[in-house]
Amino acid sequence: MEFATGALGTLLPKLGQLLQDEYNLQKGVKKDIQFVRKELESMHAALRDVGEVPQEQLKEVIRIWARDVRELSYDMEDIVDTFLVRVQGSEPPSKRSVKRFVKKMTSIVSNAKTRHDIGQEIKDIKERVKDVAERRDRYKVDAITPTKTSVDPRITALYTKAASLVGIDKPREELISMLTKEDGGESSVEERIVSIVGFGGLGKTTLARAVYDKIKQQYNCTAFVSVSRDPDIIKILKDLLYELDRNEYMGIHNTALGQHHLTDLVQEFLKNKRYLIVIDDIWDTKPWEMIRCALPENGKKSGVLTTTRITDVAEHVGGCYRMKLLTQESSKILFYGRIFGSIDKCPPQFSDVSENLLKKCGGVPLAIVTTSSLLANKSRNVNEWQDVCDSIGSGLRNNPVASLPTESGCSPGRTQVTPASPSGGRWLPILGVRSSNNK
Repeated sequence: MEFATGALGTLLPKLGQLLQDEYNLQKGVKKDIQFVRKELESMHAALRDVGEVPQEQLKEVIRIWARDVRELSYDMEDIVDTFLVRVQGSEPPSKRSVKRFVKKMTSIVSNAKTRHDIGQEIKDIKERVKDVAERRDRYKVDAITPTKTSVDPRITALYTKAASLVGIDKPREELISMLTKEDGGESSVEERIVSIVGFGGLGKTTLARAVYDKIKQQYNCTAFVSVSRDPDIIKILKDLLYELDRNEYMGIHNTALGQHHLTDLVQEFLKNKRYLIVIDDIWDTKPWEMIRCALPENGKKSGVLTTTRITDVAEHVGGCYRMKLLTQESSKILFYGRIFGSIDKCPPQFSDVSENLLKKCGGVPLAIVTTSSLLANKSRNVNEWQDVCDSIGSGLRNNPVASLPTESGCSPGRTQVTPASPSGGRWLPILGVRSSNNK
């Protein structure tokens, strides 16, 4: 379920417009609109908070409440839009005074009925607003905050630091070449779009960040934004603007601007600039297309880098770059380095069990980092290490993605890669890493 804010971003300014004197609404109707507007402002803020919480951490009643608020906002916007069209819409004035008089009288009668109709519809909406407001208090929606994950939050930082030292140089340079290479002709001035694809745990985001950090100085402006599985396109566009110029768009997240307006702002900001944009963690082509509309082709040799675990998405985006597993040598460097400091400091009695653990990790960086972090907190007892090894399954054994190339044997290109994590990887749930099939 997508916890976007529905039509609230565009609806609230319209409600303010209705309160203007020119619409000549009855006093009671204005009071109802003021009540509805105030409640919807609070719900808008609550929906944004709900959208920040991972879906799996939300109770079903909260998901239903969020859905109902969004549906309410769409219904309300339809009513307001219909009213504004009927009241504001008119044909060019006739030159004949009699016809002009008849049209004016007809319009007065029609508008009076329209105002009466919206008065009744606002009352109906008010009752619905009261209901969802009471449920918000009952379910304590405003008190929702993300719960702490069961995985040590330091894992991400540890992984980023370690992975930047092991096996990342070659793929980083390959991607930089794809984003910046000159091939002559008109295409050399067009923007480059590259999509990194691979299943969860291969380090797509870390690689994208490494590329971004190394070449961002070559561009006039840069941004690194995340999409995720349940995207809020309004928030993504606001994040993009904020990343592009934090001074100019410091308060952008507090505005009620709609998607069309935000898209125009991004286009206007980028139209004469060479930009580098990273769009991380795309799950579907639809949000990509919405973001793509905001990125102008301005002939400035701009670069766009995306990450996804879904092959179809990567191929739709274009410039598909297939992630690679770590080689056995790089796996050892990462594993032993995190536990013993270096590959040559592993005590001989741990050699065999370490080799077996590395086989089960299958060259997946996140599996290696998580396993080594677990073992680093245990005593240097071979039997304990063997217990850990026996308790987890093989990451890539007997699995279609076992044919994934290692870092030393693959060139970037359009490839077919299963988007799911290894189905045989029983180590995933044990170490707190879920298969992407279950996400």
